[in-house]
Amino acid sequence: MTQDESAAAEPSTRRRRWPWITAGAVVGGVAAFYVGGGLYFSDVLDDRALDGASLRAATLAIEADVEIVSWSGDTGSTEGTVVLRPLVDDLGVELDGIQGLRWEGGYGRIEPVGSEERRQAGGEIVRSLALVSGRPPSPGGAAELDVRVYPMDPDDAGLALRRVDVPGPLGDYPAWFATAAGETWAIVVHGNSLSPADGLRMVPILTDAGYPTLVATYRNDPGAPEDPSGKLRYGLTEWRDLEAMVRYALDRGSDGVVLDGYSMGAGIVMAFLQRSALAGDVRAAILDAPMLDFSATVDDNAAREPLPVVGAPLPSSLTAVAKWIAARRFGVDWDELDYLEDRRRYDVPFLVFHGTEDTTVPVGTSRTFARLMPARVELIECPAEHIGCWNVDPDGYASAVGGFLGELQAR
Repeated sequence: MTQDESAAAEPSTRRRRWPWITAGAVVGGVAAFYVGGGLYFSDVLDDRALDGASLRAATLAIEADVEIVSWSGDTGSTEGTVVLRPLVDDLGVELDGIQGLRWEGGYGRIEPVGSEERRQAGGEIVRSLALVSGRPPSPGGAAELDVRVYPMDPDDAGLALRRVDVPGPLGDYPAWFATAAGETWAIVVHGNSLSPADGLRMVPILTDAGYPTLVATYRNDPGAPEDPSGKLRYGLTEWRDLEAMVRYALDRGSDGVVLDGYSMGAGIVMAFLQRSALAGDVRAAILDAPMLDFSATVDDNAAREPLPVVGAPLPSSLTAVAKWIAARRFGVDWDELDYLEDRRRYDVPFLVFHGTEDTTVPVGTSRTFARLMPARVELIECPAEHIGCWNVDPDGYASAVGGFLGELQAR
């Protein structure tokens, strides 16, 4: 080939190479997006849902969503009126019904004044406030709305609770016990807030129905043993801690137990029913916003998670990659965390509450549970956020639990 012919061929060769170079760049960019994005969002999943240290720190921190404008209680009074200014765009159902209010150095219980909500100019919200623990709120201070209604430390809850230590697989676990006249105990299991306050609203309901009540803790809770991995396992290890609580009740004369689980705590209840030799001692289960399928819950949350910088919705394909990476980095067993899959082992009646506005655990999983086991599952839906059905209708909630337990006792 002459020099002129070689020169003429070079552009043609370069033209043939460009598509391959372009394709390679695209493939490389896509691979970088999925590997980098998968690693990033697996870290997000670890921080928000798996890592015990991160969740303990988040539990203690006050995430302010309102500012205290004024407090009208008299000096030394535990009751008064508080005016709140929202610090977030839309509190939605978070202010419906009875709520807790947590501020630096104190905790109170708020509810609407009179029969209707009162708002002042500028969107300020007026609520009656009963001081539960600590000092009254100070104007200008930040505060956090709390669906749990009781402070994180059950010793400050104002309930007739006695601290006990329960021996378990990793050491001693703190728990709180409320006496009642009956012989069947109830055991309350909180969610991944790592705070037993999740279920303190149930203590008066259960004890009034005659059930001595044990408010449980499990591994990674403040004051409880830490899991060797440092991670939450959504029931796959924590069921052994619940088993220790059940054994504690049986050893002290209980003729059986009713289990009451909130969010992740409901997943622990399901894992216990699947795996424990003591599952036959369970008479019934009450679940609130139950985490029945961790994978579906992560998918639901990820669908509302924006991509950094661009703000576009997180693609489901990237969520799948992040979950695959999390399985290998943090030992998440997604298949085993689907408690709807093997429902044949759930030989007890269930009462399930779930808020239709829940953006933490999708109500669809509870609907699926009720559809799969219609003879055993009674599902009650309410216009509430995560674990908030009691808050929007305390009397209705208590009535439903009382009716369910009454039918159980009549059998």
